[in-house]
Amino acid sequence: MSISPISSNLVNFLSSDPLTSGTSAASDSAGASNVSFADVLSDSLKTVEDTDTADKVSALELLAGQSDDLSGLMLDSQKAELSLNLALQIRNKVIDAYNEIMRMQV
Repeated sequence: MSISPISSNLVNFLSSDPLTSGTSAASDSAGASNVSFADVLSDSLKTVEDTDTADKVSALELLAGQSDDLSGLMLDSQKAELSLNLALQIRNKVIDAYNEIMRMQV
């Protein structure tokens, strides 16, 4: 997913006609939709794994006495919990959609 800088969007907005700027934005968003669903899911799972790893590292640092940042540990723990719950809910929705498709009559 590419993100264009704000300055170039602002220059395009200011230099173009307001009626045509909406069509160029629509074509830009259509070009950005080349990302596959599998890539989005794998990136999401990678993010869940990264937050879990950060939580484990901060917990080990606190237990080893290398850090005294208890609030950072709690934040990392909550982030890991929320990302895992989100991943589980997405998985449940995907399984529900699959089951619904399997129930369809052909």
